[in-house]
Amino acid sequence: MAYKRLFEKGKIGSLELKNRAVMSPMATNFANHDGTASMQLIRYYAERAKGGVGLIITEYIGVDHVYSMPAPNMLGLSQDYQVKSHEALTEAVHAYGAKIFAQLHHAGSASKSAYSGNRAISASEVPLFTGAPAPSAMTLEQIRQTQEKFLEAALRAQKAGYDGIELHGAHSYLITQFLSPYYNRRSDEYGGSFENRIRFLSEIIDSIRAALGRGFPISVRISGDEMTKEIEGTLTLEDGLEIGRFLVQKGIDALNVSNGNAFNPNANCDPYSYTPGWKRHVAAAFKSALSIPVIATNTIKNPAFAEQLLEEGVSDFVALGRALLADAEFINKAQAGKEDEIRQCIGCMVCRERVLAKNIGAACAVNARTGREYILNEYILNGFSRPVAVIGGGPAGMEAARVLSLRGFDVTLFEKESELGGSLGVSAKPPHKELILELKNTMVHELALSGVNIRTYCEADHRVISDLKPEGVFLAIGAKPILPKLPGVHLPNVCFAEDVINGRIIPKGKVAVIGAGMTGLEVSEMLGASGCELTIVDMLSEPAAGVYSIVRDDILKRVYEYKPNMLLGYRLCEIFSDAICLKTPSGEISRVEAEHVVLALGVLPEQGMLDAYRAVCPQIISIGDASKPGRIYEAIRDGLLSAFYFET
Repeated sequence: MAYKRLFEKGKIGSLELKNRAVMSPMATNFANHDGTASMQLIRYYAERAKGGVGLIITEYIGVDHVYSMPAPNMLGLSQDYQVKSHEALTEAVHAYGAKIFAQLHHAGSASKSAYSGNRAISASEVPLFTGAPAPSAMTLEQIRQTQEKFLEAALRAQKAGYDGIELHGAHSYLITQFLSPYYNRRSDEYGGSFENRIRFLSEIIDSIRAALGRGFPISVRISGDEMTKEIEGTLTLEDGLEIGRFLVQKGIDALNVSNGNAFNPNANCDPYSYTPGWKRHVAAAFKSALSIPVIATNTIKNPAFAEQLLEEGVSDFVALGRALLADAEFINKAQAGKEDEIRQCIGCMVCRERVLAKNIGAACAVNARTGREYILNEYILNGFSRPVAVIGGGPAGMEAARVLSLRGFDVTLFEKESELGGSLGVSAKPPHKELILELKNTMVHELALSGVNIRTYCEADHRVISDLKPEGVFLAIGAKPILPKLPGVHLPNVCFAEDVINGRIIPKGKVAVIGAGMTGLEVSEMLGASGCELTIVDMLSEPAAGVYSIVRDDILKRVYEYKPNMLLGYRLCEIFSDAICLKTPSGEISRVEAEHVVLALGVLPEQGMLDAYRAVCPQIISIGDASKPGRIYEAIRDGLLSAFYFET
């Protein structure tokens, strides 16, 4: 077996696991509003269990619906009526040979009164972060009541069939708020010294152990290092190790090591620019210091790296989070030697954006089934070798062709370039975007296995399509860059961002980038790294408006290192051979020197193509950028859904 360590059996307490792969807790917002497990949630977890993972640790499960509601659709075990739905969840997971822990959680000051109707409570009246509302300091009676709620939730978890529980003591939630000197300013027996600050957690463990016995495993998740030393009182690696040693003495069965806090959430869930394994030293420190199994995330994208971490002794179990959103079959494919069929997470943060910024259900850019397993259950196998044409071999076209082939259609995919990939090829070229190339290669490989007839270097005009006599045409031809109708746009010193990213044009000297969206920032980073003197212009008042803040801030930090002249709220009026003319926010005209001008103003679909194809086939389905410009997420989603629901 290629991954001997990954597929070794493991034990947490007396519980035996079939391998060393653990599904990490990740919020989804898939639960029903009353905290019960929805069919959407059950199917989502069942698919990961079916995919071969040894242990699933659920997303956070609320123990208190009165003072702890950080999200609108949060799974709960604070009420007896919720147990039945959880039993359906555990049974679905167990059916595939996986084990499952319930992660018990209290948000503390992270609770939102808009959802709970009550002011949040915490160890002290310290806001979760600067500018957040201050919680109410818990009374001794509230502490005891909350500890009792953890115990009651643990009893319900056992009743529902969970194989163990995990106490969420990481990421600035309530248990951390007691552990952390930054949040905990109490002067009674629950504050001050380390022994007092950990008392809240210690007593919860004692009560659960007394009620459920040694045979029911208890894991605790902590932030091994909050990685915010600049903020006095936040937890360091040394503090984390002290907590870990104490918990070993308490007799817990496993420690789940995460990182970060409310001030540094990227240390927990990092964007694409972070290198896999960048925080491995934290997990390794716990593995070396403790005598119980250590579970740890390390931005794992592929099974080879998971195996490497286990061989190096970084942790006893590897926690896979977004890797299992991207491909629920990650473990099965690794075990079968089909690594090249694994769709790897690209770190785009769509999953986190949807849950944390938009308060809607989790989704994945590279796997449109994520969160839709309950409605995209089985493909309708009614293709019967009928011909279908897909025009365009970008992400939308490739996904549509794959799914149509799985449904039994005779699919011909036309691509005018020499190879498939479309926009993925361009998207993979800016710094830190290498994983998009992996996605492209995986999707091309999937098509090679699916039997799709691929015609590259082929312009699929209406005559070619007419000869095929298709019952449907999927138009995935992408979109064209926007060329503004302004004086000077056709000068030889003007080009599109795509030309620079592809290396067709290499600007030098003073360069003006028009457009501060993601494409504009990516090309600016490339130009800055090559030594260009940058001016970045955008008519909006902020760069990358509408882009998820975590991704935006990450790339802006790198772009600002090149000290660009950032002109926000400025409108391009005219281009010259040596300068650009701009209208300032106050309405004045300004001239800025520029030897080269790079346009990054977005793209627009080519609507004129539809009519030509309708004359050949009445069923024309525009997908991806050909329908509405978007990201990889929207393109792959369009490809999957349009092909799944296609009827003739």
